[in-house]
Amino acid sequence: ILGSAETLAYSKENPWELIDRVSSPGGTTVAGIVELEDNAFISTVIKGIDATIRKDEELGKK
Repeated sequence: ILGSAETLAYSKENPWELIDRVSSPGGTTVAGIVELEDNAFISTVIKGIDATIRKDEELGKK
């Protein structure tokens, strides 16, 4: 996971393009992503980040 995060941090590629480039169709990465998507993990993480940003902006206005 750390290696993936570092690659994403320094890459100018869209994360989904990078995943397509490095994963094998039907392989372990795809299986993991499908499971995460089926359980709304990705949207939950995005919602959590959005909530953090909103709260930060709210606190910054005080």
